[in-house]
Amino acid sequence: MTEEKWRINKSVSVWHMIGTVMLLIGGFTFIYDLRERVAVADFKINAMEQRFERMENRTNNQFDKIMSHLARLENKMDGYFSNRLSVEQKGG
Repeated sequence: MTEEKWRINKSVSVWHMIGTVMLLIGGFTFIYDLRERVAVADFKINAMEQRFERMENRTNNQFDKIMSHLARLENKMDGYFSNRLSVEQKGG
């Protein structure tokens, strides 16, 4: 058996350097694109949350209006029926 010695070659090929630079550029581009997508998604989520809050406020306001209309109708009906009963009791 022959004994082989390990040798370290200190030379770096140009293609290796170009490949490393291209990988770095690709990595930075990926990270930048990812950050941009996250920012856009965050903006859209915030816009949707605001839209839902406005819808909820509108719905609550409409519900309050309906309840006030119902209360007025109940009062009118109570007045009508109490007047009708008093007229029937007097005439009856």
